[in-house]
Amino acid sequence: MKGAGEVVQELYERYEVYIVTAATEFKHSFTDKWEWLEEHMPFVHWERIVFCGNKSIVHGDYMIDDKVTNLAGFNGQGLLFTASHNALLDTDYPRFDTWLEIRDYFRELHRAQLAQEG
Repeated sequence: MKGAGEVVQELYERYEVYIVTAATEFKHSFTDKWEWLEEHMPFVHWERIVFCGNKSIVHGDYMIDDKVTNLAGFNGQGLLFTASHNALLDTDYPRFDTWLEIRDYFRELHRAQLAQEG
């Protein structure tokens, strides 16, 4: 997706970012996803990549995902990335159509935090 690598790298440099992917349902999915990450996001350290079957095990402040079911089991703030399978869903999650919108969301969040600190 356009801008994904650059935005994730910017977030990775500012926050403790983990890549979490449900990759255990299909045998070859793990290898395919690992190789994709190596090619497109080589800056992500292997210790920050989590392969799992169910993302409800993940705890954190924010999760960006295209599946509402993954966000529903998350303890932090879910951020819904628009995809064809969720485009018509009406949810309470903030919705993002591009990675640039996600970048702007976190930049504004960072500015607000700095202003609050004085």
